[in-house]
Amino acid sequence: MIKRRFSLALSLLWRTYVVFFIYSIVISLALGFAFSLKTLVNSSFSLYLPAGALLVFALLLAVLEVGCRINLLRAMFGGRLKRSPAQWRTCVLQMSLVITTLATLNALIAFVAPIDVWVYYKAYVAQPLFAVGVFAIGWAQATSGAEETSAALAVN
Repeated sequence: MIKRRFSLALSLLWRTYVVFFIYSIVISLALGFAFSLKTLVNSSFSLYLPAGALLVFALLLAVLEVGCRINLLRAMFGGRLKRSPAQWRTCVLQMSLVITTLATLNALIAFVAPIDVWVYYKAYVAQPLFAVGVFAIGWAQATSGAEETSAALAVN
């Protein structure tokens, strides 16, 4: 049971990292071509860009899932995980909520705290929080899937 939870959580974690990495490359290229160097060296732009990028990523995940039925996490070899479409939908919407929370926290720290605190947060706190959030979603998904399976076996 615990092995199943860890397996699902780690599977969701690497899929989320790969999707976010691809998104980050696309956003970096788009911003690099769209803005000049004068805009990119502005300190407030550099402080709030990660929060904005995270918020856009969360909205992208949610809008593609709800509006177009395109699940970016399932597109990353998600067929190998035996998850129903409802479980994938729940996972993506919870992931969007976690990423929105992290974007809000990032913007709050950038607005309230000094720059060295923000740099410390980005370097040492943001990634573990992201991993813990994704891991918690995978853990909860595995728990709910196990409960559904045991309930179905009890009925039969």
